[in-house]
Order: sequence, then C-alpha cells, then structure tokens
Amino acid sequence: DNNLVVLDLSKNFTNQDSFPYSSIHKGPDVPSSLIEHVLWFSPATRKIYQLGGWFSFNNVNDPGYKNLTQIPLAAVWEFDIDAQTWSEADDLALVDTGAKVQRPGAAASCDVPSLNRSFIFEGYVQQRSDQEYTGFTASSEFKFLEGMLSLDTGGDVAKPTLTNISVPQQMDGEDLGPRMNGAMVHLAVGKYGVLVQIGGQTASNPTPYGRAIANANAGNTNIPLSYVDIYDIESGFWFRQQTFGLADGIPSGRSDICAVAVAAKDKSSFNIYMVAGVDTYASYITTEEIWVLTVPTFQWTLLHSRQDGIYGHTCHAVGENLLVVGGMKTKPEGGDVATCSEHMPAEIYSLALQNYTGVFDADGAARAAPVPSKVVDAIGGTPDGGAYITSPKVWSDLYLQYVFNPTLQRPAYTPTYVLANATNGTSPTPSPSPSVGSESPGTSKSVVIGASVGATLEFLGLLATATGLFLLFRRKRSGGSSDDEARRHQRAISHHSELPGYSSSDVKYDAMGSTMQPLSVPQMNGPAELGADYQQQQQQHVIPSPIPSTARPYSIPSDLGLGGNGSGGGVSFALTDFGSFNGGSGSSSREMSLGQPSPPLPTPTPGGHMGYPPPQFQRSVSPQSPSDGLLQRTYQDLNLGHGSGGLGQGQGGG
Repeated sequence: DNNLVVLDLSKNFTNQDSFPYSSIHKGPDVPSSLIEHVLWFSPATRKIYQLGGWFSFNNVNDPGYKNLTQIPLAAVWEFDIDAQTWSEADDLALVDTGAKVQRPGAAASCDVPSLNRSFIFEGYVQQRSDQEYTGFTASSEFKFLEGMLSLDTGGDVAKPTLTNISVPQQMDGEDLGPRMNGAMVHLAVGKYGVLVQIGGQTASNPTPYGRAIANANAGNTNIPLSYVDIYDIESGFWFRQQTFGLADGIPSGRSDICAVAVAAKDKSSFNIYMVAGVDTYASYITTEEIWVLTVPTFQWTLLHSRQDGIYGHTCHAVGENLLVVGGMKTKPEGGDVATCSEHMPAEIYSLALQNYTGVFDADGAARAAPVPSKVVDAIGGTPDGGAYITSPKVWSDLYLQYVFNPTLQRPAYTPTYVLANATNGTSPTPSPSPSVGSESPGTSKSVVIGASVGATLEFLGLLATATGLFLLFRRKRSGGSSDDEARRHQRAISHHSELPGYSSSDVKYDAMGSTMQPLSVPQMNGPAELGADYQQQQQQHVIPSPIPSTARPYSIPSDLGLGGNGSGGGVSFALTDFGSFNGGSGSSSREMSLGQPSPPLPTPTPGGHMGYPPPQFQRSVSPQSPSDGLLQRTYQDLNLGHGSGGLGQGQGGG
C-alpha cells in the first residue's frame, strides 16, 4: 500500500478495531514499500522526514513492488503536515556526510522534538537500498555505515542541517561497531540530554565500515546488556556504563527490540522500557519479556513476561498508555507464525494497571505514568518519584556523574577513545569545563558517511515524536546468527578498568565496598530441533546480578505505593508535539531535567578517585509539574513486507 495512515489519539480505541485510521495517499514519486527506515518529526518546520531503509523484497504480485531497475537513488523525503504534501528534501545543509547521504537501514533512531533534533545510529545498506547497490548479493551482502546522523531543524541553523557524528573506534578495548537492530532513547538530563544505546547486534569479528562485505548476514552476535553506550549531546563525548541486575539479574542480549523512556513525575528517575526481541536468529526464538533499565542507577528490573514472542516492533508511551505496534509474532518452538492478525497491528499496555488491556485511554494520555512498584522498591520514593538513590553502584567513567547531575560544574575532560572517522587519526580534542550557558550542542566531527540502517527485519515500526504520524511497514528478516554471548559478556565486562573484572571466580569488591558475585553463566538447553551445534552453545537467558550492596546509606520506607509495568510496540510512526508523551523507539518528546539540585559534590582533587570525588548516593526531589497537554494524532505509513510465498507467510507479512 502507498498510504500515510492517521490514527487519532484524542479518542479511545481498542486493539480489536479493524481499521481505526484515516488515510493520506502518497504520490507515485514518493518512495513506498520501504522497510527499515525512520520517520523524524520537527516541531519547528512541522514536517516529517523519511530517511533510510530499503525497498521491500516482496514479489511482483504485491502492491508497491519495485524491481531492481526501478529502485531510485538515495534521498531524504519530507511530509508537510499542514499542506499534507510530500516532496524531496533537497535543501538540506550537509556536514561531514560526504557527497551522498546514504539510505540507512536497521539502525537505532530517536527523536528529540524539544531540541528540534533527530538521530539515527549506524546500520547498513544492501541490494535494495538504492541504485548503487543493486549488484550486491540479495540479503547477504552489506556495507556497514559508520557514524550517527543528526538532523537539526532548530533556530540555531539557517536551514535543516544533516550532520554525521563519528563514533569511537573502540570502547573498553573492543570495537564499538558495526551496529544494527538495537534501540536508542533520549533522556532529558542537563541542558541537551543524553542518548542511550541499548542492545542489538554487532559483527563477531572485526569488520570494516564502508566496503562490501559478503555473507554479512551471518556470524553476528547479540550485544550484551551488561552495559549501555551513552552519547552526551552537550559535550559530544561518548561513554560506556556498566548496568546492574536486581533479583532477576541482567537480561540476555537480544535484537529487534523496542525501547521507550518514561520519566518519573519529578524527573528523579527515568525508566527505559525494553520489550521483547530476538534471542537467536538461527531459528527466530524470541521473547516477550518486558524489562526496565532505571537511570541513573542503571539497574535492570524484570516487569512482565508472557508466552510466545515478538520482534521487529516499536513501542510508544502516551501518558499511561504504552502502544506496542507491529512486529512479527513467533511460535514457542521458534519460527514465525503463518498468518497475520486480522485486527489493527497494535497492542495496548496500561502503565497504570500494569497489564495488557487492549484499550487506548485518551484521558490517560494526559496523565503521567507511575514509576513501577518493583523499581520503587529498588530506588525508594513513591510511584510519583522522589527516588532516594540517584547514582549507580559504580560509575564506569566518573565524568558521567557530572553529566547526570547538572548542578555540578564539569571539570576538564580528555576522552581516551579514538573516533573511527577522525580526520587526523588522533584522539578527540580535550574539552575544558563546558559552559552551562553554551548555545549549541557539541558534536564530534568526522569524515564521510551517515548511519545507514540495514539489518533485515520482518515488520518494522517507528514513532517520531511530534505531529502524530504512525507509519507502518513490514520488514525483512535479519540474518545474523548469535555468537556465544556468555563468552562475549565476560570479555566485555573485564575491560572495565574501573570496575570489578568478573573474569575470576573469586569474590570481588566494588568501589563502594560491596561484594560482587562472579558472573557464572547458567546452562540452558535450546529446542531439540536446533541440533547439537546449538545445544553446545547453551545460550544464557539471564546473567546473575551482583550480590546486593551492604554499604548503601539509606533505608526504604515500608509504605511504598503501586508502580507500573511496561511493554513496547512496533511499526514506524511519528507523534506530534501536542502532548506529553514519549516517541517511537523510545525518544523523549518533551525536554526534562532531573529533580531539584542535590547537594553539590566537592570539586575534583588529586586525592579523589581517578581525580574526581567518589560517587555518592543523593536524594533528588522536585515538585510535580503540570502536564504540557495532549498528543492529538498519530500517522502511520502502511507498507507491505517481503515474503517468500505470500502475504503473512514465510518472511512476509503485511
């Protein structure tokens, strides 16, 4: 289909409604049947930007199918919300992208409407990305792209500007990329906030950017969730932060996930909901667990699980509603279901009731979601906020405490990494204390490229925050196979020079004097139909958490209130700036900041740990702020996915 589909979020609806949308037809010149692309919304221009992806692998009998000679050159397209017209965005200013802006696919992305900025992280191009690559071998030959593209449509630029921000070549001694099929969210801490990269896949062996790689769909591995990568927009610096498990440990690595960030009412904590995903592409064994990563404690909490699984979906928080849009359902024994759902391709989870209700509550869209009760148990406070603990057990890089506590004056900082595309091949320039009054976000400049998203997915969804677009498309399956994650986790964690090594079976002690349990990996047998090779891998499901600290200087009150659960959802769509909600792939739709200032830490001294004061647990509480209003509508771009035998079968679906 070649339509932009509009879903009105000012009205109640259910997931059993057959088609509660209105449609806006796209002209014949506008790219259709795209998969793995993104939609970005700009409040400043009131436009939705369509970037990246590739054209469906469906056959000639399917609507919108293009043969290889019909695939156009790469371009960015825009939809004018007021005029309701599409046009090619040919007036963009390009910075460090090279002469050509690649069409990224299978890349993590998010919107930050409060900054009029959008981001897309790495990914790849393949045969059906544009005319340049039609000679590639279908579904297996990729070119991985380096960098994170940022679209800036704010008042500080003369016209919309697309910039490629280079990424570190390595973090903690291992290659940062290539990256695909992960998720990215924006957290509004400090002046511009941070971007948090979660999960996805990377190549198991060193793989260069920018060149054709044969059989690139095989041999990839899930990225451990024992750490996340963070980009600080203000300084332009990259960081890697260790995560911690509670009673349920740390989730195993997974891909084709969705993530969305929900802030406490007082902004004393942020909860990143991660929903479902693929454990292994070998047989498409998936999960439908809902985990929450609470920031800034960086603790994982398992909130919900149910049978079967889903992947290739997106999730979008609208007040107390969590929409799980699109995706491909799988069977318990692995593999996709044979047919598509007959009702609308979305499920609705109530963050207030902590359950799937299937009902979108328009009144609830104006209410802030509560902090989940299990999270309140871990960080203190109430469902409205008031967290007692606002620091992790250990900062992997102590500069992060200045990033997450904007009341502290940032010291001078010199990153230890080298940018993958640094023009002079040297480390980034050391930065003095960034001025709190600086006018524009920092960027680490690079040469060429732009994130090109391209792992194969089966049904994609994305939500750009702003006007209310709700774009649906089907995606092609990612062919990456999962490596031995336990071994990769051990190797990744041991590189944290400021953290316990975990490579020994001995008990370790962290910087706070807490005992840490060795991360022994439990054995789990896979389904018999996967064969002996898979059984030998015995992939872990959960990494045990450290033994709880005995040194935390706080007590949890006994009268803790009820919290919320989370879930996520698929497809690609964009929301508007009419309301208080969080956008697709977890982007935050309103600029937020942490609670009122905590008591300032002392300025760095040579006697402090690594030259900085040691981490401290601080209480951070601020008054509740009123809602900014309501999101009104959401648009959805319906596209059919590729199939091997028909709609909704094999790799297809629609």
